[in-house]
Amino acid sequence: MTDNPVVYDAETDTLLVTLRPWPGTEGDIGRVGGTDAGDDLVIHYAPDGEPWAWEIEHASTHPELLAEALAAVRRAVADSHAAA
Repeated sequence: MTDNPVVYDAETDTLLVTLRPWPGTEGDIGRVGGTDAGDDLVIHYAPDGEPWAWEIEHASTHPELLAEALAAVRRAVADSHAAA
């Protein structure tokens, strides 16, 4: 995972929350798929089919999605520690 798993773009009011390190090579990044998962929420998937990142559009108007995204990061970190 990057040093900062949460990146906010104030110009577009978009928040990108990375849930885990990219499981492939840099060349695979173009294969990432996204699925609309709700109002202004896109979940991006890695080539292994598992969620890789949440993209929240109009983030400042969706505090409920911010809380869910941070909970997803906490779960991902806990899962990675349990697997280690």
